[in-house]
Amino acid sequence: MTAMRILAFLPVMVALCHAGPDDARWAIDGHARTMYESYHGLDFGLGPVDDDDWVHQRVQAMFAWDPDSTFRLAAELTWGRMWGKESPLAPPDEDDVDFLQLFAQGRIPFGGDDLVIQAGRQALYYGSGRLLAAREGANQRLAHDALRLSWQRDEHTRVDAFIASPVQIEPGAFDNESKPSEVRFWSLYAVMPLAWGNFMDLYYIGLRDEDSIFAEIGGHETRHTIGTRLWRDSGPWILNTELIFQFGEAADRDILAGAASLGVGYTFEEWPWSPSFQFKADAISGGDDTGTLHTFHPLFQANNYFNEGGFLSPSNLYNLNPLIVFKPHEKLELTLGVNFQWRFDPDDAVYGPPLQRLGGPAPDGERYLGTAFNASLAWEITSATSMFLGYTHHEAGSSLTAIGGSSVDYLQASFRQEF
Repeated sequence: MTAMRILAFLPVMVALCHAGPDDARWAIDGHARTMYESYHGLDFGLGPVDDDDWVHQRVQAMFAWDPDSTFRLAAELTWGRMWGKESPLAPPDEDDVDFLQLFAQGRIPFGGDDLVIQAGRQALYYGSGRLLAAREGANQRLAHDALRLSWQRDEHTRVDAFIASPVQIEPGAFDNESKPSEVRFWSLYAVMPLAWGNFMDLYYIGLRDEDSIFAEIGGHETRHTIGTRLWRDSGPWILNTELIFQFGEAADRDILAGAASLGVGYTFEEWPWSPSFQFKADAISGGDDTGTLHTFHPLFQANNYFNEGGFLSPSNLYNLNPLIVFKPHEKLELTLGVNFQWRFDPDDAVYGPPLQRLGGPAPDGERYLGTAFNASLAWEITSATSMFLGYTHHEAGSSLTAIGGSSVDYLQASFRQEF
């Protein structure tokens, strides 16, 4: 969907709300981020380039016009460049000036609640990013051309319904577009409070992909995802647990897949450095034989799902991840953790983001993918300026070395300035 087609939504939205010019308010904000990344053993040594490093820069600026509390027009511009990369550039690596977001939003009072209608190009982030995230780690974020309806009672009580198509990045200016005839998805997503400061998400997401990785070239996939998430947003207890079930059809094969993700922890707020002890675990189905397809599809997941290196996609694996977070200063956060990872099904592939096959089945049924040691330091220099350092070493296990894979080291350093 081109920018001109997005703009066609705007007169419809304007007609829904009356705007008083005396109350109009403009807002401008954004950020610039510079990031250095280095890989030794890129893609576990299974790709054409073993060692690679690069610097990428992005600038984003959001312009919003709020004539009153019931209507908003917003446009967010984005630009990105990359230097030094030896591997072929991926679409999110570079882009001339383009619209990351361009939408109109109307708010209609509905009893004591609100009905919010948002149409156009927009970011969709739900839950903790296990299925719908904004691709924050990449140089160019992910956006969707979408129509979204949201019934809202308060910050944590709402039901959203939307239909969307991901925006594909082209290298020129103002040429990014979605292709609903190729990939589209739709969802009903509810968030509600529970007792003792806990919350629950309930959702359904449908996906139609006309060129599925799980089908022959040109084969389509229709996948339905049903899930629930239990979580809380205040300490000292930490909770972020999710159960997901998938079914559907890829070409002429049935889909039956699922995932269970556990996230629990506790923060000792009165101790020095306020240590937060956490434990995460995942069981994510796999099994891509000629019969029923059991490989889990993570849809549009966060690219640093397991660690900052983003080596593995959350498909066909088990993961155990104990970690500890320290706050030696209110502006500093130190995270140390380790990931133990296995294939769910040794006869299925090893998958890397964004859902691509890195290597084939384990020849003798080996399951252990290896151990990843993670360390990161986040520093909030001022309210508008921050730095981040992250390092991951993944020691390859037998399931990787059996297919020619090797260990990988990853280093990240970034600087971000808000404006």
